[in-house]
Amino acid sequence: MFNPCSAYTILIGTALFVGAVLSGCSHTSELPREDVLDETADVDYSVIYYIHADSDYLYHDASGRPVQGNRRVLDDARNVAENAGSGEVFIFYQRPEFRFLGLFPRRSSRFYHYVNGELANKVRYRHSDSEAFLTTEARFHNRYGTRSGKADQRKFFLFYGHEIPDGGGKNYHRTKPDIAVNAASFSEGIQQFLLRQEQQFDLIVLSTCSNGTPLMADRLMPYASVMLASPQNLHLSHIDSGSLKLLEGEPGISNVQLARSLAGQTYKRLASEIRTTITLAVYDFDVVRNYHDELHAFATAHDSPGRINSFSDNVDCRQFPMFDDDTFSKGIETWYKPARFGRQSNATDHSGWGCKPLVEKERDRQVRHHP
Repeated sequence: MFNPCSAYTILIGTALFVGAVLSGCSHTSELPREDVLDETADVDYSVIYYIHADSDYLYHDASGRPVQGNRRVLDDARNVAENAGSGEVFIFYQRPEFRFLGLFPRRSSRFYHYVNGELANKVRYRHSDSEAFLTTEARFHNRYGTRSGKADQRKFFLFYGHEIPDGGGKNYHRTKPDIAVNAASFSEGIQQFLLRQEQQFDLIVLSTCSNGTPLMADRLMPYASVMLASPQNLHLSHIDSGSLKLLEGEPGISNVQLARSLAGQTYKRLASEIRTTITLAVYDFDVVRNYHDELHAFATAHDSPGRINSFSDNVDCRQFPMFDDDTFSKGIETWYKPARFGRQSNATDHSGWGCKPLVEKERDRQVRHHP
């Protein structure tokens, strides 16, 4: 027998389900807050975290316990944000983005916005399939930022992920393979966070493997004062950001001093945890710019097509004859510990610059010309 109440219940349930699905098709979903953000809030500095979690970031700590590195970074970022009493912190947590029932896109990524230590906005979002890298994140930053108007407001960008390749970069995101991530798209993407033409980042932190390179420095130098990166592997670990709290206790700390603190804190932790090579470097671009032409010429010559093995781990650029150690060491400070075992265990220091090794044919040619 037909039951109108049951039919009505089914109809309502179907309507709610369809509504939820259609709502999920939108790119964003802002979570409600009781307080209203004062868009003219006074902030002395701005910190932007981009945490890439759309890949495998599982590693094991010193006791052998499995750790999801991206989740640990998120916890650290939120701790920094909650203690930024005079700052503004943007956290982009880019997670795998799957489709519900294989059809309807889900908003899996998260955006957290803190102002003066308080959570001001929290948004669930997703990316389109082939947008330019960092486009969605920059749009959120420019939409929700306080725009305090301070001409001397400091700006910091921290990127956590795998190595940013020199070219290509498809499949960097496991679930968004058509969003290309490479040195060029990263450089173009971060420019969208700079609201004035003459503005620069005070510090860019690349918590990735093998991005402390002449090529990356060449790309980022126009947009940053200082860079902190690893010219070799970070072994699925990350650069600690807790020292950003110094912006509260020591607001006059210089960009180089802040980068040194971040590097030193990270080095101390890694040296107690791992036995493989540790290499971190601070690049003072205000000094490096003085030999930019020479560095650009070296990067262009070294990375020319057919010369390098792009899929190998970096080596110290110092081993190549074209590398001018006297010039390229200026403005570079390194934290280095060789591996306990292996071919690199006898090295005592590092130039701070990482380069891809040459293909075998090119290496043999250089040996003949530079005995």
